[in-house]
Amino acid sequence: MPVNPVKGDLSVNRTVRTLLAVMLCVALAISVTACSQPSQPSGSTGTGTTPVKIRIGTLPTEDSLPLWVAERDGLFAKAGLDVSITVFQSAQERDAALTAGAIDGMMGDLIAAASLRAGGIPVKVVTVMLGAKASEGRFGIAVEPSSTVTTLKQLANVPVGTSSATIQEYVLDKLMEAAGVPDSQIKKEEVKKVPVRFELLMSGKLKAAALPEPFLSLAEKTGAKIVAVDTKGANISQTVLIFDQKFLDNATDAAAVSKLLGAWDTAVGSINAAPDSYRALLVDKARLPLPLKDVYAVNTYPTAQLPAQPEVQAVLDWMKGAGLLKTQVTYADLMWTAPAK
Repeated sequence: MPVNPVKGDLSVNRTVRTLLAVMLCVALAISVTACSQPSQPSGSTGTGTTPVKIRIGTLPTEDSLPLWVAERDGLFAKAGLDVSITVFQSAQERDAALTAGAIDGMMGDLIAAASLRAGGIPVKVVTVMLGAKASEGRFGIAVEPSSTVTTLKQLANVPVGTSSATIQEYVLDKLMEAAGVPDSQIKKEEVKKVPVRFELLMSGKLKAAALPEPFLSLAEKTGAKIVAVDTKGANISQTVLIFDQKFLDNATDAAAVSKLLGAWDTAVGSINAAPDSYRALLVDKARLPLPLKDVYAVNTYPTAQLPAQPEVQAVLDWMKGAGLLKTQVTYADLMWTAPAK
């Protein structure tokens, strides 16, 4: 569960304004990569010599490994698809590309999907990528190397580095809540960039930090202590594959997404049967830090499925309570129903 990685501003309006602002910054890169492969014209058969084009944006995180396997092993081509995967360096650039129509779908999370939807950008979740169950993917809270803290209760009223209005803040709140820390005693220090947050933690300038993988493992390997992770208990974080609803409204494109999910399932079967066989690809695509390249545990992944309604509703309720949803967003609004075969 995908840095991925990572993933927000304190209001939807501000989010939309920010996305529009960064579109100009990413336009050149997108024109060379994603925009060089336009969406398939309506009426294409997706067979023979005219495979349907699908443009997906992602981040350099483990969440997208099945997509990279399907790309490398020719599974998309076998399904009659021409899939291009563009790796963005930030969630902000990725979201801006989707908003601008430069990509058709993206790896993201439920907060990103709901924020886009509430901001007037219709999107649908087509599958969980990582986190169908709690053991898949990992977020956690670590304390700096010299700390004597061993429990979350000891972090009551202690500033914890995180990024507001993101899945990382959501996980932090839920882990603290599960540990019995009152909301009034959960203190946060805004450090949006995960690498910066990691460095501040390791130098002792942050007493604690919420971190996604692989930074959580890197922190542990280099001396920090992990006091809580989200891989036990309730399932509170999922990475999802999100598509522009306008793309899904085209019957040919919707059928192509169903084929993409079939290729996803085939890739997942291969990874889950022998995870370590895909370590080199993961190291390359997810840019794992050197100290982790031989020891990082390759995840197992879920076959294509929608996130469970209670898990989605918990996220929506949290967003509403935090003032992040100015318009109502429901489970049905966000979930895609695949066309009947």
